[in-house]
Amino acid sequence: MPWTSRITVTLLLFFGLSVSGSAQSVDTQPKPHSPRKATLLSTFLPGAGQIYNRKYWKLPIVYGGMGLSIYYLDRNIKDVRYFKDNLIALQDDDPNTVDETGLGAANLQTVIDQRKSWRDWSYVALFAVYGLQILDASVDAHLFYFDVDEDLTLNVLPYVDPTTAPSAGVFMALHF
Repeated sequence: MPWTSRITVTLLLFFGLSVSGSAQSVDTQPKPHSPRKATLLSTFLPGAGQIYNRKYWKLPIVYGGMGLSIYYLDRNIKDVRYFKDNLIALQDDDPNTVDETGLGAANLQTVIDQRKSWRDWSYVALFAVYGLQILDASVDAHLFYFDVDEDLTLNVLPYVDPTTAPSAGVFMALHF
């Protein structure tokens, strides 16, 4: 082996061992749970904030809501296009085009307007589900360290006021 190869191998071993030695130092401090990271993850990839928060059971809700919104959005866009094409076929003077629906021009226009409205509501639903899953990830991350202990109790006791004008009531005490 030539001397340049030996130096190269020696340097690679030296730097490789020093890099692996420094990578083995483990930080014993747990990393804090970041609401900002959960929000950003959920913004760029829906459901990623829920995964970061370890709320895996929410994923089917997020993807189900988004999938359902996308399904109805796609369906209403196709319906608007279909009924518009039939309205054009009904109104043009070309004998080769036929209205497949059997509805009149006024009814077709009413159906088109209704499907456009449904399409717009599908957009609203999609953005609402998207926004709510971002909000959910952010709130869950803020409450990640919230202690829900068994010692949270609400005591409801009878109360009698022994002052000059005696009265009875209910006394509530929350212990945490």
